[in-house]
Amino acid sequence: MEKAPFRLRWPHYLLAVGLYLALLLAWAPASLLAWALPQLTDQTVWLVQAQGSVWRGEAAGVQVHGVAAQDLQLGRLNWRLRPLDLLTGRLAYRLELSGAGINAAGVLRAGMQDADLQNMQAELPAGMLEQLSSDFALWQPGGRLKFETARIGFKQAGVEGQATLRWVDAISGRVSAPLGSYRAELTGTQSGMGISLATEAGALQLQGEGMWTARHGLALVGSARAEPESRAALEGLLSLLGPAQADGSRAIRIGGR
Repeated sequence: MEKAPFRLRWPHYLLAVGLYLALLLAWAPASLLAWALPQLTDQTVWLVQAQGSVWRGEAAGVQVHGVAAQDLQLGRLNWRLRPLDLLTGRLAYRLELSGAGINAAGVLRAGMQDADLQNMQAELPAGMLEQLSSDFALWQPGGRLKFETARIGFKQAGVEGQATLRWVDAISGRVSAPLGSYRAELTGTQSGMGISLATEAGALQLQGEGMWTARHGLALVGSARAEPESRAALEGLLSLLGPAQADGSRAIRIGGR
């Protein structure tokens, strides 16, 4: 029985394109990535002293321009390309970030008009809350932030997926007493990320609802209440957070002005 002649089909062309792109990226210097990142992030994210290649390399530091007067320094970054993602038309990297009190690891995948984080875990100083809103400077936050997500995607149509941001062993430079631990559940919406804040444990009870958008940043409203036995120790902080309510709590408002 005579065999049918071999013919190239679309999977073969797709494989060839993927291999071609992989070879280009293997030889492209890391300086190309350092040049492209500010262009793609509207001059928000910069790599410092990038070395290696676009395929695999490292940068001595990452700078992020935030709401504070000074840029945010994120420590040393290592990246490694995931070549199989090229076959789906996406550029994907395994990222590891360390230094400046930060430890983070996860996958960043980017297409022509969207990007997402996968299996991302990060731990960083709570002082970085001030990068989300200058209102947090009033709190003088200390402790640790822990961020975790299985997947959260950023598209022109909005944000998809969920993530959790925890503030653990929270303290404030305004008072000597510890505050507690808190959890913010982040949920993607068409306009940004919805935020639901709750207290896990501690002397200071916090709750609130809010929203983060790329255009307007963070806006959150809620309340703060001290446990009876800790009210005197936390009064210095409570008096700064907002007006007293009829139920004895303090109204808090972050951003949104």
